[in-house]
Amino acid sequence: MKLRAYALIMVMLCAVVPGCAPQKMPQEGEETVPLAQVFAEITRQYQGVDSLQAQASLKLEVQGEYYVLQGPFLYENPDSLRMRFAVSLGPTVGEIIYTNGLLQVLVPSEGKLYQGRLQEGSSLFLTMRFQDYQEATPGRFPTSISGDLEAIGLRFELRMKEPRINLPLPPGAFAPGQTGWKIYPLADLKEFLAGKMEGRP
Repeated sequence: MKLRAYALIMVMLCAVVPGCAPQKMPQEGEETVPLAQVFAEITRQYQGVDSLQAQASLKLEVQGEYYVLQGPFLYENPDSLRMRFAVSLGPTVGEIIYTNGLLQVLVPSEGKLYQGRLQEGSSLFLTMRFQDYQEATPGRFPTSISGDLEAIGLRFELRMKEPRINLPLPPGAFAPGQTGWKIYPLADLKEFLAGKMEGRP
């Protein structure tokens, strides 16, 4: 269960790597975001606050199978974001740090860190919805993010619980947090994911 859930989380992360999923053009009338701009769009939605901290639950549907994960969600204006994913009562299985256009994907169980800047050029689009807005000064922010990526049969919904805004974040909130990471280019995430799905070490 742990390996399967871990691999399915990485499907969503891997979708932003060029060439990782089949191409599909958006249907007319859908609100879509190019995959290379997904994290930039998420951070843009929170620029009405200086910072945000919340516990989040993530519901995933991948090819008809359902999973629920939990973890902290951190944001700092203008474009820093961190999300950690863990199975219920289990360890962290994946983590995303996005800041100043640099995406880092952490795999604690492997001691691996994949990093790079997202590149334009893919014709894949993610249908996204930002809902359940809360008012803040000077703007507002969503507490629910959902999306669909039909090309790989993925749907997700992220909901925040009791978000706290405009409070100081812990020092190093957007740094990996430990030494000894084995660092790989973001493009290598595709091969790593394929190996996990096939049961390779």
